[in-house]
Amino acid sequence: MMSQKELQKYAEQDYKLVDPEYIKQLEQDSEKLIKFKKYSILALFIAVIVIAMTLPLLRALLTNLLN
Repeated sequence: MMSQKELQKYAEQDYKLVDPEYIKQLEQDSEKLIKFKKYSILALFIAVIVIAMTLPLLRALLTNLLN
């Protein structure tokens, strides 16, 4: 048999899981994370394109400087 304190602790945990404010906060956090993930993938894609475009230019400059 559980003590009164343990029962109270489990009751508070159960309430936290179904608390509408808690669920709303979780939804907002997940939306922020999805948005952040989307923009971070876009930024990574742009960075790869920029690096791919500048590497041949750097190679040409270095070969001209070394010759």
